[in-house]
Amino acid sequence: MMHIDTLDGHRRLSTQELLRMVEVAVQQGETEFVIAASGQHDIGGPLWNRAGRELVFHVRNPGQRVGAMCLPGTTVLVDGPTPADAGWLNSGGRVIVRGDAGDTAGHCAAAGSIYIAGRAGTRTGSLMKHDPQFEEPSLWVLRTVGDFSFEFMGGGRAVVCGLGCADGASPLGARPCVGMVGGVVYVRGQVDMLPEDVRQSELEASDIAWLKPGLADFLAAVGRPELHAALSHWGQWRKITPRPFAEGGRTVGLDMAAFRRQAWVQGGIFGDVLEDDGRVVGLAALGEDRLRMPVWAGRDCRDCRLCLKSCPCKAIAREEDERVGQDSAKGIYALQAEKCQGCGLCAGLCPVGAWDMQELLGHD
Repeated sequence: MMHIDTLDGHRRLSTQELLRMVEVAVQQGETEFVIAASGQHDIGGPLWNRAGRELVFHVRNPGQRVGAMCLPGTTVLVDGPTPADAGWLNSGGRVIVRGDAGDTAGHCAAAGSIYIAGRAGTRTGSLMKHDPQFEEPSLWVLRTVGDFSFEFMGGGRAVVCGLGCADGASPLGARPCVGMVGGVVYVRGQVDMLPEDVRQSELEASDIAWLKPGLADFLAAVGRPELHAALSHWGQWRKITPRPFAEGGRTVGLDMAAFRRQAWVQGGIFGDVLEDDGRVVGLAALGEDRLRMPVWAGRDCRDCRLCLKSCPCKAIAREEDERVGQDSAKGIYALQAEKCQGCGLCAGLCPVGAWDMQELLGHD
């Protein structure tokens, strides 16, 4: 067992130094680590032992992304809380957090299991996915999760036990499961503010058959086995799944302007620090919202009309010029700026470079 203290007097090991130290030790055959971290990131993966032995990390005070891209055969045990992205892109490892987790816990997890003994933050379980060639990922949370949980979930199973959730409060926070297209979320307690394209239903026998042993393993891992009886009243649980297409689970939504007025968070998600003027920029930005615009330079124009024919917005106009056919053809094409989306096709297709693309000022 290798012990690593990341503080030596007043000197702190950088994340790069720590990860390199661990990588070299693993290559030399070390399989178990006790790391007294001081905020270093990415502890616990992706690493593997050449002989197939399990790698075990006991960690205190990690930084972001503990267990990131964790591989099969790796266990990361965090003794206490952890900040954002615990188990990010988990690829088969076992990540155990004996405390609260920050935002986006289990973000993009594709395999393995993540156990959280407390609460998890905003966008927990977002973009979880499942490759059918591998065992599906699972994410277990003992207490509650923050807003926008399981956003764009595409596969796997998530379990939110709702321990200590106040009466009437949702264990999943506000606006859970937005954009969910796959997988299942098991939750103990009633959930509000679900989008129309998911459904909430009672557990079936197959759900309980999966949850019962999994719950026992989860509670043992986080050191709370005494809670098994209290959390095993399956009538208190619900499952959330996407609605099949046949049930109208994929409907034509509101346009952006209507969504902003009717469904979006009042005042905007940054309303506490920034006033939202309510203006909606279209998916194809026009006018002053463009990042760049074509400018007619007219260099050696052959009047081939390729830009005129190819513009998807019909934003280019051809003007007759008495000089055409003489010594110059400059100025025969003009841009109608209010129609242009700045795609750059005119400049890209012009055989002589008669159009320049100009970056618009005021954009970051």
